[in-house]
Amino acid sequence: MDEIWSRKIQGIINLDSSREFRFRDDRKELFLSLLGLKDGMVIADIGCGPGTITRKLAQWLSKDTRVIGIDRDRHFIQFAKRKAEEMEMANLQYLLGDGLDLPLEDDSVDASLSHTVIEHVPHREFLLEQKRICKKGGRVSVMYTLPKLKLQSSPEKEIHPTEEEKEGLSRLFNKEDHILEEYKVGKYWPDPAKLPALFHELGFQDIQIDAVAMPFVIDDSRYSLEEKIAMAQVEGNSLLENIEMAIQSGNDQLDASEVKELKRRIRERMDQRIQRIRREEFIWDYRISVMEIVSGRV
Repeated sequence: MDEIWSRKIQGIINLDSSREFRFRDDRKELFLSLLGLKDGMVIADIGCGPGTITRKLAQWLSKDTRVIGIDRDRHFIQFAKRKAEEMEMANLQYLLGDGLDLPLEDDSVDASLSHTVIEHVPHREFLLEQKRICKKGGRVSVMYTLPKLKLQSSPEKEIHPTEEEKEGLSRLFNKEDHILEEYKVGKYWPDPAKLPALFHELGFQDIQIDAVAMPFVIDDSRYSLEEKIAMAQVEGNSLLENIEMAIQSGNDQLDASEVKELKRRIRERMDQRIQRIRREEFIWDYRISVMEIVSGRV
């Protein structure tokens, strides 16, 4: 096992925060229905990351439900275990393991799911391994976003990065593409038609295709003031975390004073957005992505 993803690809706080907003509590019934999840099941979340979805499922379902999170990144697993202990979730279990060689017995779970994992691994092996661990009648569900299907607003009052900030970020990240290539990030992006066809070829029954809109709208009236501020902080903190990851990976494109100035500009922009939220100045700077769910019964 390794620490590659959490150290070089996507930071723990960034990933956990973004998934918290994707899997909001007001979408509980929607996700449970689409994934075919019910009380009392044994459920495996493959590539669980920091455990966001597993914690949601443990909260949404009864205490006799068993939820197992599996990830190959030890930092994610350590974070997930710590959060589960803090929240006293006894029906959660976390295991270090590879999605292509799961540390579970044959026919041991009622449902297996994954979120934004299929695009990073060979599809056939990934699906067959989940089919192996599922009991007869169990459901395997694959969730992934469709990057070409995105609605994004461009309001007049949007707070844009300064040219200095954009230039600093460009210099810092212009050599990061080799990391994505080295670790096969996004190498296996699914074809929307071929993925369900593969489910059928591998013997899955009752194949279903669903799509869920994933809005990130700070000014939405359903959010409390605290939630809106947290959403505004997500993007700024994500950038700050990515900067730290790049520096720790040995990126020396910016000197210490330039890094400090870049962080200051990002925090300043984030603070401006929060101030507008507090003053109830609506900007409507939002984006809506689409998540596809392909599932089949063993």
